[in-house]
Amino acid sequence: MNAGAADLGATGPQAGVTLDTAESGSDGTPAALLRRAFEKALIAVATQVISDSQSDMDEAMSELDDG
Repeated sequence: MNAGAADLGATGPQAGVTLDTAESGSDGTPAALLRRAFEKALIAVATQVISDSQSDMDEAMSELDDG
């Protein structure tokens, strides 16, 4: 083993990151920013799907009332 070599196991990308900051995304790492962007996009898509489903349901109920 080379005595001058860096200890790469201790300096990995997750070294020193606590679960609280990793889960909340309060750190400014690229992974945290990407995670928050993904969550926002996922919420936007889910909101659109729910809205479309509600509109379809309202339309179906309206047709039943008319019919």
